[in-house]
Amino acid sequence: MQNLLYYILNLTFPKFEKKIINLLKNEKKLVIFDVGCYRGIFVKAIFRLIGKRRYKFFLFDINKNVKKYITNLLKLKNIYYHEIALSNKNGTALYNYNSSFESSGSSLSSIYKNDTKWINSRKFILKILSPNTKEQGFIKYRVQTITLDNFLKKNKIKLIDVLKIDIDGYEHKFLQGAKNALNNNKIKTILIEISDKKNLYHKKEKKILNFLQKRNFVFIKKSNIFTVSIFSNTKCGDYLFVNNKYWKEGASNHS
Repeated sequence: MQNLLYYILNLTFPKFEKKIINLLKNEKKLVIFDVGCYRGIFVKAIFRLIGKRRYKFFLFDINKNVKKYITNLLKLKNIYYHEIALSNKNGTALYNYNSSFESSGSSLSSIYKNDTKWINSRKFILKILSPNTKEQGFIKYRVQTITLDNFLKKNKIKLIDVLKIDIDGYEHKFLQGAKNALNNNKIKTILIEISDKKNLYHKKEKKILNFLQKRNFVFIKKSNIFTVSIFSNTKCGDYLFVNNKYWKEGASNHS
């Protein structure tokens, strides 16, 4: 039932894949990073749109169950999975894993874990839809971390065409570990999910927009994820950015 609920909820999420591929329509090969890939829905959508172009996908998640969820994806060529957290430092960190409904709120951030209203309302919904679900709540365990900059250097990756970030509240820390790539125009497009408490959301949104705009990114589109805000103290939205250098040089028709 949880799996079915996840896929139903996913239908309500904003879809940016066609927009991203349109921005990159002149590229003959694509390097795509999916940070917080979970069941690979974003990757599958992009994969269907790239046609005969060459590609490399790099998937990241620290949920120990993800590898079995994306078994079929990992059978395809040039798709690489890393069970490691991209962060602002190299080392380890505590991961808050939502064992009751793992697709929601599992993160290095504690935003969802500390939202009592969000937790209680989701528990109530799950109890109705899946009465046999065990309510274990959030479980903490330690995970390995690395910065995006170090990962790129270690793996000799010079450029990212698509960087998708869905890490439930930890996005600013992630960006801190990607400063070199951002400052040196090594990323063409960014799709980032921003999450925070409702009373702090505008401040965080402004902080991330300023952070990226100072690093040569143009804000293209925003879409709120309304299902997160219902019966909670948390707000969430997806934001699409394109590197201004690429915007001027390569993408002439932006629709």
